[in-house]
Amino acid sequence: MYKRQGQYVEFILRDGSRRSYSMANAPHNLGTPPAIELHIRHMPGGKFTDQVFSTLKEKDIVRMEGPFGSFFLREESDKPIILLASGTGFAPIKALIERMQQQGITRPTSLYWGCRSQADLYLLDWARQADAQMPHLTFHPVLSEPGEGWTGRTGFVHQAVMADWPSLKGHQVYACGAPVMVESAQRDFTAQCGLPVDEFYADSFTSIARAACWTAA
Repeated sequence: MYKRQGQYVEFILRDGSRRSYSMANAPHNLGTPPAIELHIRHMPGGKFTDQVFSTLKEKDIVRMEGPFGSFFLREESDKPIILLASGTGFAPIKALIERMQQQGITRPTSLYWGCRSQADLYLLDWARQADAQMPHLTFHPVLSEPGEGWTGRTGFVHQAVMADWPSLKGHQVYACGAPVMVESAQRDFTAQCGLPVDEFYADSFTSIARAACWTAA
């Protein structure tokens, strides 16, 4: 049973291999009938995502296990929060925000979502709406390869955090996305910004079988 926001499920393929995806809706938003929201990026040539985007149809049977993971909001803390996502790593971050809305959590929160292009910010309107509805939440989209007409932040998303918060000593950080981003953020936040090691919470894929928070092929 899905009890905590930010957890993930594993799809079991015919050959026994697994693909993992974080749930993007918090448990209280499963709806009627209950349904989980997954953010899946098509990876051309991928054993699973090629099927999802070409042949998979309604009522097809897929094998799935879960939920797994401990990427959930530590609600006993009163520290300001940095939410850090790259690509479809936004999925569990969205679930955390839904939980904050449902619980009336008003800790100062900064949301940084990094993508290559503006088209990759697939829930840009949702994030902007959350920013508008939650006075304690500030949204910062960051593009590494901005196209013509983009006037927002550019560069690597974890470096945008460091530019805004040279000291993270009193913060909690929740990060999800590509391993290079998560690893860089953990290293630089703790070494250069004073973030306590035990206040960095993250999920990134470390193998194909345990690819939490990532749309593995």
